[in-house]
Amino acid sequence: MANNDLIGVYYIKNTENGNFQDITTLFDGVRVLQVSGVAAKGKAVNVYHEQWINSDKEDYLVTSNNGIIVRENVDIEVTFLVHQRYASDNIDVKTQHDLFVKYLTDKDVWIRTGYQNNVIAHCVCLDAYEPTTMKLQRNELANYALGTIKLHCLENITTAS
Repeated sequence: MANNDLIGVYYIKNTENGNFQDITTLFDGVRVLQVSGVAAKGKAVNVYHEQWINSDKEDYLVTSNNGIIVRENVDIEVTFLVHQRYASDNIDVKTQHDLFVKYLTDKDVWIRTGYQNNVIAHCVCLDAYEPTTMKLQRNELANYALGTIKLHCLENITTAS
């Protein structure tokens, strides 16, 4: 059995109506180490302000009918490790790495994390990706791949109900 204590924590799907699947089940040998940025708030985009020279107050205008501030969508980063020790069967580290990266970069995806209050982020990869470290052609237990993929959220991050 896989020695992956993060089973049941990170889920993913690549269709809106699809079902979330555990990343460790979908990609044997992949361990998500961190999903950062899910608690971030983007920069306000509909607030205009001006500081006056002789005053410590600013004039401002929120350009929405209801006064709600609209924010830019944020980026999140998924840091992961592919290693035989996290697999339930023998794997080829490069193949599993490539499959996981392809899944995250070829289409928009939804990521749900059991940490951070069970949030869901609908994202797309806009940036180039290069593995942080890839050690191959070693003995089976010494091969690994480490990477971080930056994903741009396409809508506000929500909490699963």
